[in-house]
Amino acid sequence: MDQRSSLSIVCLIFLIGCSAEQASDPSGQATAPGAGEPQTQAVQVAGNAKPWDPALGTATIAGSVNFAGAAPRSRPIDMAGADEKCAEIHGGKRLKPDTVILNDNGTLRNAFVWVKTGVEDWSFPMPEGDALLDQHGCRYEPHVQGMRTGQSLSIKTSDPTAHNVHGYTKVNRSFNRSQPPGAADVSIRMRKDESTPPMKVKCDIHPWMNAYVAVVDHPYFAVTGADGSFELGNLPPGTYTIGAWHEKYGAIDQTLTIGDNESMTLDFDYAG
Repeated sequence: MDQRSSLSIVCLIFLIGCSAEQASDPSGQATAPGAGEPQTQAVQVAGNAKPWDPALGTATIAGSVNFAGAAPRSRPIDMAGADEKCAEIHGGKRLKPDTVILNDNGTLRNAFVWVKTGVEDWSFPMPEGDALLDQHGCRYEPHVQGMRTGQSLSIKTSDPTAHNVHGYTKVNRSFNRSQPPGAADVSIRMRKDESTPPMKVKCDIHPWMNAYVAVVDHPYFAVTGADGSFELGNLPPGTYTIGAWHEKYGAIDQTLTIGDNESMTLDFDYAG
């Protein structure tokens, strides 16, 4: 080997050594240049959330989810065609689906209303126990509900027939479990926010059975009932984006600013 070749090899070894040194952190773990900086920033942002102070919760936002127009026609459910035991529970009566329930005062039932943005700076205590979804009369009860991120969804069966509970998630881990009569509850931990849209839960045995579960990281949510109203109380003063979601008519957002000890009315209007 001539002198020129030997010198080239030495230079190449030197360059490789320098590159390896630059690509390693002090612990000896290989990392891309600057990779540690975004990770540090992410930790700092996550750690900035302050424990909730109940004394700050002086504001209230309340209103209704209204509906204009005629409710869509819905075909009664033929439970006997899929499962005689389901039909027997209701004495053979055919029930209407829960998809659109129009209240007598022109409001919608089963609309989910929640704070979409505005409370990111706070961390809130978790509620005790699990969120509950019951299979009762070959239907899910409740049809729409909210729960907290990190909380478990406990799914039980009160029916004398078999069900198959299937969670169609987009963010959390999906699940598909069989529950024969008398089976133990199924408990599913929801680790991430999943509210736009909420998670759909369906029975693969009884196609009319479905429910929606919204997972949020704070307690400011509500589901409209027989009068179509909602209330989001104990809010700190600030600017908020409030969302309403309905399984057929989709999502509506509104932004407002509310002051200390203030109460505001906010209505959502859907049309058929």
